[in-house]
Amino acid sequence: MAAVVGALIATLVAHRVSNLQSEPAQGVVPIAVHRRAPAGPSQAEFVKLTEEKAELDAQLTEARTKLAERDAVLTQTKQNLEELRRPMMTDMLSSALRAELKSGEVVVTGGYKLADGKRLYAFAQPVVEQVNGKDEVKIGVEIFKVTDEQGQSVGLDTIATNAANTIQHGEVWVADEYSSVSGKLRSTPGIQGSALTPPITVLPGSSGEINDGDLKLKLTPVISADHEKMDFEVRLEQPQAPTPASGAQPPK
Repeated sequence: MAAVVGALIATLVAHRVSNLQSEPAQGVVPIAVHRRAPAGPSQAEFVKLTEEKAELDAQLTEARTKLAERDAVLTQTKQNLEELRRPMMTDMLSSALRAELKSGEVVVTGGYKLADGKRLYAFAQPVVEQVNGKDEVKIGVEIFKVTDEQGQSVGLDTIATNAANTIQHGEVWVADEYSSVSGKLRSTPGIQGSALTPPITVLPGSSGEINDGDLKLKLTPVISADHEKMDFEVRLEQPQAPTPASGAQPPK
C-alpha cells in the first residue's frame, strides 16, 4: 500500500513540474530582436557614383588608347631605325630624302657612283588625286644612269656624292624643271634611262615600293591638313656591285 501511494505522489510531482516548464514565467515579457538592414546610397549619391564610374572608365579607355598609340610609334621608330642602320650593316648603296613639297613637284635623290663609274639618279613625282571622295597619291618614278659630264650638263652635279650611303640627300624640283632635264637626258645618246611604269598609287600615310631588278624604292607621302603640301619620303637602295678589276672593261 505504501508503494502505491509513493508512486502516485511521484506521478503528481512530475506532472506539476511539466506544467511549470510549459507555462511562461509570471511577469516575464519576451523581447523581440529587430536587426536593421544597412542603409544603401541615396538616389543622389547613386547618380554621383555612376557619373564618377563613367568618368573613370573614360579615363581608363583614354589611357589604353594612348598606350596603344605609344606602342605603335615605338614599333614604327624601331623599324625606321632598322632601315637607317641596314645600309651600314650590309654592302649596299642607298640614298634617302624626306622633304616638304606640293602635288606635282619632284624629288630627286641618289647621285652615288656605280661600279661602272656612272651615277644613278632617281626622280619621284607624287600627284594627289581625288578618287571616290578620298585622297590618293599617284607616284611616277624615273631612273637615269649618267656620267659626271652628262650629269653636270643638266645640273645634277649638285647631288653627286662619293658616299655609298646618304641620308637627307637630294633636292625638290618644280615640274617644269624636271620635264626639261628629263627631256634632255632622254635625248642624249649613251644615257641609260627608264621610267618605272605604271605609276604606283599610295594612300596618304602609307608606304609603297617599286622594284626594278635589284633596285628598290620606298615611297611614303603624308598630306598636310590643309591639303596644300605633303611630307614626302623617298628611300633608294640597291646592292653594291664589286668594282671592276684594273684593266677590265666595265659592263655596258
